[in-house]
Amino acid sequence: MKRLNMWLLSCLLVFPLQTFAQKDAKAKEILDKSSTAFSNASAISATFTMEVKDISTKTSDIFDGTIELKGARFHVDIPGTEIWFDGKTQWVLQKSWDEVNVSEPTGEQAQALNPSLIYSIYKKGCKYKYLGQKTDEKKRKIHEIELVPEKKGDISKIVLQINATDWMPVKFHLYFTNKIENIIRLNSYQTKQNLADSYFTFNKKKYPNAEIIDLR
Repeated sequence: MKRLNMWLLSCLLVFPLQTFAQKDAKAKEILDKSSTAFSNASAISATFTMEVKDISTKTSDIFDGTIELKGARFHVDIPGTEIWFDGKTQWVLQKSWDEVNVSEPTGEQAQALNPSLIYSIYKKGCKYKYLGQKTDEKKRKIHEIELVPEKKGDISKIVLQINATDWMPVKFHLYFTNKIENIIRLNSYQTKQNLADSYFTFNKKKYPNAEIIDLR
């Protein structure tokens, strides 16, 4: 959970790179198309693989999970942890000891788990450049873009891969200044899913023995 929190809580604060290229017209064109496709996708259900790499110790941790997205709302299920966010309140279930932490994260903290983060930062306070068209691990044609937010903080850059066919984001590579890297690959995704708003809230009836810890 500690490693997941690094991803969840490290948001838009990054140090500026003075030598980074100015905003790239080709990159903006692709980001605009991807932003529109992501918005038009409505509710999304996806499976993903996340790899956390510690460059200093040359170690890594890999796990699979599922995520459902609907606007600002999301639900994530990974080994040991399940998270619900309804746009205001977040519930984090620690499965091993049946404990739920309830909080109201800031908008930036909540969106750090949501791909819409990318479409927020590139439109305000972010430099970006096009790295070219490539073929990913699944033999898909993708566009690769590097983004460097301009404010000082924990992340030095993000490398984003966008499916050249439907313009959906399929890979996020986050580089942290503490030599940690998080790589999130979307293995599969379905758009326009029928997900009620209640799907993104914690249902106490399903977990009658869970201890609720309210951190608000």
